Amino acid sequence: MPMNRKLYPDNWEEIALQIKTAANWTCQECDRPCRKLGESIEDFAVRLADEYDPNESYWMPQLYEDVWDEETGGYGTVLRAQRFTLTVAHLNHCPEDCSLGNLKALCAPCHCRYDLSQMGRKKRLKAERAGQLNLFDRPLEVEYAS
Repeated sequence: MPMNRKLYPDNWEEIALQIKTAANWTCQECDRPCRKLGESIEDFAVRLADEYDPNESYWMPQLYEDVWDEETGGYGTVLRAQRFTLTVAHLNHCPEDCSLGNLKALCAPCHCRYDLSQMGRKKRLKAERAGQLNLFDRPLEVEYAS
């Protein structure tokens, strides 16, 4: 689901930048190094090559992918820079809750995996925001111990 900017605080970009900087532009889930604000893909590739031993680097091969090109009848290289985009996730999926314990710097693949694992919850929250009543008479944002 695309983000609804109306639910975020006006200073969301500033908050997100603080979280990313505090995480040293590294995914807090898988330790993937990510592109810094304003860093070109070329500069990022150089930084990856400089900071990580190419013989041991798990990340550099993920930046580019060899794919079969039907038109040319050969392999070509495709840039996969989106895999190295750092995002900030709201762990409880409530964008208005920007407490530090609710925010985590995640690369795009980890953020997608996290959101997919929480899709049912996100749909219920979206329905509640649209005015649909909750059958359990308690807000979904609050986790209850079983």
